Amino acid sequence: MADAYEVLVEKIIVAVELETTMKRLLDDIEKTKRRVNALEFKVIPEFQEQVKFIRLRLEEMERESMSSLKKIKQKKAMADAES
Repeated sequence: MADAYEVLVEKIIVAVELETTMKRLLDDIEKTKRRVNALEFKVIPEFQEQVKFIRLRLEEMERESMSSLKKIKQKKAMADAES
């Protein structure tokens, strides 16, 4: 009878340890889901918007640079023509 009781107690201890481990795993899974959602719906879209803004700004700067270069070439051509 005492042996059966000890076996039962050991099985209960193992079951409680498994339950505790499973609860920890579930908590970790929930934390991971929240992080994934934050990345998917907040962080990544913000980065995509920043990339879009940077691309637009670079294109704008390139157009400004080309425009300035054309003006400089025109002034140089006019100066060369006057000489």
